Amino acid sequence: MTTQDINANQNLFDPEPLRDWSLGFITGHRLWVILLLLSGTALLYLIQHIIWPVRQQPQTTVEHIWAYGAILWCAPFIFNSLGLLGIVLFRHPKNLDEAERIENLVCWRIVSRGINVETLTTTIRRCQAEMAKTPLFPYVIEIVTDTESIKLPVPNKDLRYIVVPKEYSTAKGTLYKARALHFASQYSNLSDNAWVVHLDEETQPTSSGIKGICNMIREEETSGKKRIGQGAILYHRKWKQYPALTLADNIRTGTDFAQFHLQHKLGVTIFGFHGSYIVVRNDVEKSIGFDFGPEGSITEDAFWGLVAMERGFRSRWVEGYLEEQSTQSVMDFLRQRRRWIQGLAKVALHAPVKLKWRASIGFNTIIWNLGPFAALYTIAHFFFGFAHPWWLRFLANYSFASFILLYLIGLKANLDEYRVENFFKRVSWYFVQIVLFPIFSLMESLAVLMALRPISGFHVVKK
Repeated sequence: MTTQDINANQNLFDPEPLRDWSLGFITGHRLWVILLLLSGTALLYLIQHIIWPVRQQPQTTVEHIWAYGAILWCAPFIFNSLGLLGIVLFRHPKNLDEAERIENLVCWRIVSRGINVETLTTTIRRCQAEMAKTPLFPYVIEIVTDTESIKLPVPNKDLRYIVVPKEYSTAKGTLYKARALHFASQYSNLSDNAWVVHLDEETQPTSSGIKGICNMIREEETSGKKRIGQGAILYHRKWKQYPALTLADNIRTGTDFAQFHLQHKLGVTIFGFHGSYIVVRNDVEKSIGFDFGPEGSITEDAFWGLVAMERGFRSRWVEGYLEEQSTQSVMDFLRQRRRWIQGLAKVALHAPVKLKWRASIGFNTIIWNLGPFAALYTIAHFFFGFAHPWWLRFLANYSFASFILLYLIGLKANLDEYRVENFFKRVSWYFVQIVLFPIFSLMESLAVLMALRPISGFHVVKK
């Protein structure tokens, strides 16, 4: 990207995508979201009235302090409200099927330790199959690994391997996936005008994702903005084998349509990046690199995103889905979240960018870390609770309902893509999602407590 390109993108927010706000505000999707939020909030009031028809007013100073501990319930208010804005702004794409072929080479880049050979092989085959069905651009699959003897498909014109030498080290001592990504950015033979789509081992393209990526690249090449793209990821691929853990990960899809959709509408990564489904032009990626040192090697995706914003690059939303699968055990679920929490804390503290880029991630990480304390307060409140001011009670109920909404938004997207059309089956899944919500919240809180203990290494979950 040239200096002119960067200067053209220096505005912190791009208001253009938000101008459709007044165009048909109450659509079916938006009406469904608003009604769901209002119904959830009203239901919480009803449940509270049944459980506590009469609430004792606090009298002593200690009782007043304890009553105002309910502010913990309101901690996610800002985060969830921004997410609600992102959900309301979302519009289901109508032009994906109109995507026309482009000639830019697209590289599906996958970093692998070589442990999950079966999963990686399945992803390679899925990439080839989907590209055969939707051949909208020339492509190549790059597998970046530091393991030489892996029983994977043989390389050919659409599949190549980049082996990171064991003795390779970066100038800043970068580790793990970031080290491999930096090596690939230096030594891949991709042309500068090729585009890279980053995938995890278990992330697989879909027809809609390919069409969305194609449309994005065409628009960015035409405009010359060369923005970095990201879209929504679904987690239903092993729903039958791991139904509960799939439901637990619906929060991730819900957040994609909420906070992540909003930030990419604005053009800035105030909540970070996922490591998968990043779409970036090769010359942009090479100009940034991934040599961030040990502090930037845990959640290298969010670290990289902030550095990109600091250097003048901007982001955008990509239509269409990619598919992943959830973790296969509760312990891997907890370890995965623990790594994210510890990594994001390092991003907020150590990313070499201005405070304005780090502040939002730092604030959200703090809110995340308050989860266990809010859970403990909730349990204690059943035995030792008092009446709360109306505004505090409203904010708490709204925050709680909007958090559940993220799970339901994610569930709906996965049900639609999984083609669950039977009304009673869909209602049953919504019911189970709500019933299991306290357990999922407890799991997230346990991950926060686990993150309080520093660990070394990079845990790769089994998928």
